[in-house]
Amino acid sequence: MWPQTSRHTCLILALMGIGSATYLPRSASSLLVKAPAASAVATSAQIDPSFCGFAFEEASFVRYAQDDNGKANAFSANLIKAVTSRTGGDPIIRLGGTSPDYGKYLPGQKEPALPVAEQNNYQDVGHTTIGPSYWDLTHNFPGAKYMVQVPLATTNVSETIAWAQSAVKGIGLGNIHSIQPGNEPDLYADDYQGEGGIPLHPPQYQGHLSNETYVGNWTKYADAILGAVELPKGRFFTAFDVATKFGDAVQEEAYIFDVQTCFNLGIDKKNIIKEVSHHYYQRNAGTASDLATGLMDTSVTHTHLDQYKRHISYLKENHPEIPFILNEVGNSLDRTNSYEFQARLGSALWQVDFYLYSMAIGIARINYQQIMHAGYDLWLPVASAGYEAQVFSNFYSQPFVADFIGSSGKTKVAKLNISCDNPPANLHVYGAYEDNVAKRIAVANLNYWNKTSSGVDRPSVTLDLPVPKGVQSVKVYHLNSPLGAGAAADTITYGGSQWTYKSLGEEVKNVRKDTETIAVKNGFASVGVQNSEAVLVWL
Repeated sequence: MWPQTSRHTCLILALMGIGSATYLPRSASSLLVKAPAASAVATSAQIDPSFCGFAFEEASFVRYAQDDNGKANAFSANLIKAVTSRTGGDPIIRLGGTSPDYGKYLPGQKEPALPVAEQNNYQDVGHTTIGPSYWDLTHNFPGAKYMVQVPLATTNVSETIAWAQSAVKGIGLGNIHSIQPGNEPDLYADDYQGEGGIPLHPPQYQGHLSNETYVGNWTKYADAILGAVELPKGRFFTAFDVATKFGDAVQEEAYIFDVQTCFNLGIDKKNIIKEVSHHYYQRNAGTASDLATGLMDTSVTHTHLDQYKRHISYLKENHPEIPFILNEVGNSLDRTNSYEFQARLGSALWQVDFYLYSMAIGIARINYQQIMHAGYDLWLPVASAGYEAQVFSNFYSQPFVADFIGSSGKTKVAKLNISCDNPPANLHVYGAYEDNVAKRIAVANLNYWNKTSSGVDRPSVTLDLPVPKGVQSVKVYHLNSPLGAGAAADTITYGGSQWTYKSLGEEVKNVRKDTETIAVKNGFASVGVQNSEAVLVWL
């Protein structure tokens, strides 16, 4: 990292098919770098407009879907629309988690889900039940398509069939994206216990599974569903859903329930798998003092995500019709919450870089998890346990990423190299291409700065970006807070806008007037990016 008080101009990026350009340094510290043509940049496959998906723990979904008066939760609906309207994609919503994997469907239960989820209670693994009215709540988000998790942990396959049948009846087949048997089956254990010590192990529930026994169980349950429920022909199931690993165990994600091995064992012998999924959490939650190393060290994030490249490559080469997705993501795990670590500008910037890097390496979609008690949530949908309904800092990553993807349906993404003798370790640049031409550039500067603790003026870096001939100016949108990495949502803006409960999730514009129009000089636009900030440049 550069000294904290310095400002540097250090890089040229190749974007618009410019083979080379005459570069006039803006300062003595500027570097002249040859820019390759856009066709030489390694881009991803076309990005799904529904890349920014959502996920809700089973009981928590009730609170997100309806308000305290039993009506559709307009706050949640508006926040989801604020993301999906920017790309034109359908909201893809996963309903699942550990609680429904060990849960029960009770056809006589009037309440949608029990126990009721609150901000201060943990998901009740082993005691969660849902009734028929649960599925009715899915209609509160028009246009949404649902990933429906059904139990695999139970040894009673009739329970699994009951979930699938009731979901299809209640949601409607046309509104179901996929059916997903099981949640984190690699964590099934011979001695597993749920909340309060309730036994959730053989013989009533599955014990430890190997590659062979996982494939055997998954195909058995999928076959039972196909035999009992009329589903569309072809690929309609999500498989794997492997739990996250971190720390010294992170490399296990490359081979636990190995994708190639399981396919060779016949998990897709009937050609019904629509997508392969894993889960991701960066680490256990920390405190404010852990934010810089815990979430803003991008080497940790990228090394973790790189474990999936093996699976992505295998599917691309052998089953190109099956994407690899992350259908449960949060920044960190905590039985309660640590908002000072999990819900700050620094965590929102982690999420921006996480999504952008994921796109660049070939991850096809991310479903971000929401649980009433979790500190990493995007928003709290209703007042609960003394907390007011509110938007959390992490939400601000979503409209930023959605704008980066754009609405053309043709976007491909590339991570762009920084050319500098000693570049900041946590500064990353990504290009969004349409028809082989870069349309937008995202810069994520996760170098830590916090107004109350850093003790220096806020550092920044200047990026000189080449633009096509004829372009006179570029527009720059900032995701930032004047307080820096430790800022909560109340001082964060993206593009000068905020989203609040007071506005019922509608965009409040011109809260901060920091959007810039930057003139192009000699074919380059110079864009300044502060530490602990992300910017989106429209070309």
